[in-house]
Amino acid sequence: MRVQIAINGTRKQPIVPKTTESIVESAILSIEKGAESIHFHTRDDNGNETLKGIFVDNQIEKLRSKINNIPIGISTGEWIEPNLDKRLEQIDSWQNLPDFVSINYDEIGFEEVTKLISKKGIRIEIGLNSFKSAENFTKSNLEGDFLRILLEPPEQVLKMALETIDQIENHFINQKIKLPFLLHGFNKTCWDLLELAFIKNYEARIGFEDTLTLPNGKSAKSNIELIEEAQRIKARCQPSLKPTGF
Repeated sequence: MRVQIAINGTRKQPIVPKTTESIVESAILSIEKGAESIHFHTRDDNGNETLKGIFVDNQIEKLRSKINNIPIGISTGEWIEPNLDKRLEQIDSWQNLPDFVSINYDEIGFEEVTKLISKKGIRIEIGLNSFKSAENFTKSNLEGDFLRILLEPPEQVLKMALETIDQIENHFINQKIKLPFLLHGFNKTCWDLLELAFIKNYEARIGFEDTLTLPNGKSAKSNIELIEEAQRIKARCQPSLKPTGF
């Protein structure tokens, strides 16, 4: 039941780490509280998401200089650079490589991104937000060093999110594909699905990318508060227990 910290995501709120220094600090403190992998969205000098090599290389270098033996990953989201040719050019320019990247299999160009990432020797998180994205992945017959499957239902009604999870899980069972699952939710479903991940003995994720609030509805002051709460939930959950509210 490993826990990943998702440091910033697409969020723009002032409290969310957007500078190299704040990303590194948040990563270090999260690891001290038990985070076992790092996921973040690279930012430029203005705090905007970017895939440009100059920023990716710098932030990976800074993190690696402070963090040992903890996998570091970044997003390759289509929205960061919508032009596929430019996105591929920027990814190809990376020199300081992350340990893994997440690729969303509902996006245009996922095939080309997967092939390039594989060519560069980077491991891949398979980002799936629907049954259709799961089908996209399996039908593509792509080859790569696939690290795990990200179950990331976008629905904000828990029942609907659970239905999406079931559809994706069953699809991979039927396809006889065995990879670890990392389950996480967003905003309203975040804490329920974090608990479910622990119950299922899946990997889990928490951080400002997924929520800005604690389970009691209060605003979180930092990623550290979020991962501390996640560790408390993890401590009381066992795979054999039935999650509350499901």
